[in-house]
Formats: sequence, structure tokens, C-alpha cells
Amino acid sequence: MTEFDVVVVGSGASGMSAAVVAAKHGLRTLVVEKTEFFGGTTAYSGGVAWIPNNHHIKAAGKQDSRAQAIEYLRATLGNHYEAAKIEAYLDNAPAMLRYMEDNTELDFVAVGTPDYLPWNPGASSHRGVLAKEYDGSRLGDRLNQLRRPLKEFTVFDSMQVAGADIIPLRKAFRSAKGFVHTTRMVTNYALQKARYGRGTRLTSGNALAGRLLKSALDAGVTLWSDTAARRIVMENGRATGLVVTREGKEVTVTAHRGVVLASGGFGANAEMRKEFMPLAEHHVSMQPEGNVGDGVRLGAEAGGELVRTNPANGIFTPVSMVRDRDGKLKRFPHIMIDRYMPGSIAVDGTGKRFVNEADSYQTFVMTMQQRGLARVHMIADRAFLRRYGMGLARPFPYPVRKWVDNGYLIEAASIAELARKIGVDPATLETTVASFNRGAARGEDPEFKRGADAHSLYRGDQENKPNPSLSPIIKPPFYAIALVPGDLSSVAGLRTDERARVLGKDRTPIGGLYAVGLDMNSMTRGLYPAGGSSLGPALTFGYIAARDMAGVDASTEPAPAEPAPA
Repeated sequence: MTEFDVVVVGSGASGMSAAVVAAKHGLRTLVVEKTEFFGGTTAYSGGVAWIPNNHHIKAAGKQDSRAQAIEYLRATLGNHYEAAKIEAYLDNAPAMLRYMEDNTELDFVAVGTPDYLPWNPGASSHRGVLAKEYDGSRLGDRLNQLRRPLKEFTVFDSMQVAGADIIPLRKAFRSAKGFVHTTRMVTNYALQKARYGRGTRLTSGNALAGRLLKSALDAGVTLWSDTAARRIVMENGRATGLVVTREGKEVTVTAHRGVVLASGGFGANAEMRKEFMPLAEHHVSMQPEGNVGDGVRLGAEAGGELVRTNPANGIFTPVSMVRDRDGKLKRFPHIMIDRYMPGSIAVDGTGKRFVNEADSYQTFVMTMQQRGLARVHMIADRAFLRRYGMGLARPFPYPVRKWVDNGYLIEAASIAELARKIGVDPATLETTVASFNRGAARGEDPEFKRGADAHSLYRGDQENKPNPSLSPIIKPPFYAIALVPGDLSSVAGLRTDERARVLGKDRTPIGGLYAVGLDMNSMTRGLYPAGGSSLGPALTFGYIAARDMAGVDASTEPAPAEPAPA
């Protein structure tokens, strides 16, 4: 069958949201995925969607409002606040969340994370909702078509670890509760591995991707993997179909209601990184190999405009790297597991701190970019390493020596020796560490105010007193790892309106053509107000686009539409 109402390019959160909602409204829907796996960048993500004023906030005993969210976004985005698009998002996101929870496999729980600029007016917490873990065996044979999470975030090859598992795992040999939790996890994983050949407990972004895949299957969405989109069919200025390569042949697919571009951005495209990412020669992307900008290319060829004026073009994160014995590059994004914990700092090439290390990953890397820092070092001591781990070097009881031997961890008996090994002035680094230690012992950071704001305070180790974010660096040996600027995804995309319609260079909509997720230019123009500021709009504008194609007015409650005639 090559006749559909809706054709979606890409299978991450935005594409699958559009596909599921379109199918639920009676539209015959096809998803084409370039790689062999469904899930896109979403499958690698933390699985949190930022949805202000959502119904889970009240259930958590908190309050929020549309007006408060607008106040926060205006303060955070300044001149980059796009009223029509942002307010369409705020109007539709809570309804999207209810609709998806009521009609699909999606299920979420509120998380208490504060907004990333908690000092701004209108800031709050609990606006992020986390996809609940999911039993992947419910996907049957399709489980093997779901993109797995980053291997660096799994244990024993395919045992996924949720955020709620981290503290019990750290305490596996320090408390009875931690030991029981860890033993249960490992036992369940062993049973899953024996029965299915892999772990079936899906967490975080993999749970979200798995839930969306099951929802698409249940809704009757047609799914084609290993299918590359080549060009959009245009008739009288309107997108009416898509030419794809499938099983070695070109196939033209008709799309009566619309084509949705949701290919997931261009992080894996080295040439586009050179144009859009600062410090490009040092920049490392964490995006899947298929995310090379197909959607923005297709949209531009059809008359759309790729936005080049954002203040930022990626969701940035510091990354550490090392090569395996077989030469394969291992990459670790330092999103939050180690960097926020008490007892570490980051220093630049002079041996001085340059940022509140517990700021958001976006702020951390944008500070590197603004100061032209192609490489910095995370510094910690033996106690920190064994308690929290440092990137790929996991905490006790995992061995440390191999990471020292392969050069990933730099080890030294003193701060001065460590300075010499990382190429900074020993006296400067000693002064930096001593100054940090004096404040940390009191629970204070006079230089960067780490732990004084709601975000860095929340992200730290709540058992560490008096400040969850601060602890001295005192127990040798001392360690360092090199961090370079990287991204979790690109965000520069096609110019769209509040209905996710791609706009031509004259700023009028191109009929039948939509862009969502990372193919739609960032609603926040690359600025990052909170965790989930990518997945929230991805799900919501997928929902908006589908309803627009189904002819459902945004102000009405969702209602099934009749399929368009073939």
C-alpha cells in the first residue's frame, strides 16, 4: 500500500506522537524510519518532557499556571520569545498529556526538578514529567526494532538503569536497602536475559520510545524501517507525497493530508556541525548515526527556510571520550550523574574554575563556547570516584585501574602532580582547590554560588551536609578527566508557525508540510529553560500537527475524524 493520509519521516517522540494522534483520529498513517531501529534520539534521552501547568503538578501538591509559565519563559528568552508558538504550546501541552495518557500506552509521573534558571520570575519545579518504566516484552518481536539506550548508560550489556536506581546502586554494599534493590534488579535482569536474550525493563527515554512504538502499533500505524526519505512530492505548491528508497527501490507514497518532517535534526552530520556548532573541530555529538539533517534538507528543497539566527543551535553537554582496545570511540555525556555531586570541580587551561559545575549541561557548555574553551578538566579525589564515579569510570565495586591505564582517568598523588599531568600551572591549581575546599567545608561557594540556587541544590547528594552540592577535594590519589563540548541533539530547524506548518521564505505556510521535533526550529531558539524542553515541545507539536491534519480546531476537545478519500 502506498496511499496514506499522513506520512511521517522519523520515529522519535515528535514523529511517533504525530503518527499516533493522526491514526487515533482516523487517518491512515505511515512512519518511515531511515535506520533499522525505531526511537531516534528519544531512545537515548532521559525521557522527561517539560509540560508547565500539567495535571501531575497538582497531584504532587504543587501549583502552576499558564501565566506563571509565560512569565518564566519571557524572563528566560527575552527578545527570543515567540509569542504565537510558545503560547500555542502552553495551551496544548497539558491537553496533549491528558490525551496521550487516556488514549495510548504513554504514562508519566511528575519529577521534582526545578527549572534551570530558578532565580527568574515564574520559575517553578515539577513541570517535568518522566515516562514511567515499561515492560519491553509487551512489544513482542518488535522489541528488537526499538533503538537501545546508549551502551554507556547500561549495565551487563542491556540492563537499563533508571534515575531512581542510582542511589540504591551506590549503596549496594553500604546498606541493606541498597543491597536488596540491587539484588532484585540483577536477578530480574538475569531472568529477562535468559528468556528474551536481553533486558526487557525499559527506563527513561527508552521507556518513552517503547511506549510510543507500542501505541503506534496499537493505533494501526504502518511502520517502515530501513526506508530513507529522498524528496517531497510537490503539486501546485503543496506537499502531496514522499519519494522513499525501500528494499533497494524508489517508491512514491501519497500523503492526502500531509507530510510530517521529524527526522531528528543533524547532530551526526559533520558538515552541518561546522556551520552551526561553536568550536566545531572539538565538538562531539551524541546523536544516532542516522540523524544527518534529512528533514531540514527535504523541507528546504520544498521551499522552507532553515533558521540560522538562534542564540544556540544544540542541546549541549560536556562529553568525555576514550578509545577501546579495538579502536572504537566511547563517549560519555556528563549530564548529571557525576558533575552535580559534591567533591568535584571543573577547571580551564589556566587551572581556574570557570563555571558553577552544577549548572545545567546547556549553561556549562555555552560557557565553554563563550570563553573559547575546547577542553576543560573535571577534578576529584579518590573518595568521590569510588562514591559517585567519573564518567565511564563507575563507582565501587567497579575496577578503576583500566581507566587509568587507557588514559581516560588521569591519576596523581598530589594536586601539583595532577596539574602537571593535565598541563596547567601547579601553583594555580593548588590555589584553586584550596580556595574551593575552604568554602566547601562551610557549605559555601563564594566564587560561583554552587548549591545556593534551587537547581544545583536539588541535583546534589541530599545526604551530604551542610550543602548537597559541595564537599572538599582532600583524599589522594586525585583524578582528572578531560571534557570537550558536545551535544545531545541539534535544535536549529525549519521555520514553522504555531500549527507546526513549515513556512516558506515569504513566511506563508507550505500546504501539507509540517515539521516537528528537531526538524522544527527550537521553540525556545536553542535556549534551554528546563530539563525536557525538547521532548515537551516534540510531543506537543506532533499532537498539534496531527490534529491540524485531521481538521480538529486547537480550541476543541479531540474527536476522531473520518479518513480522507483515497
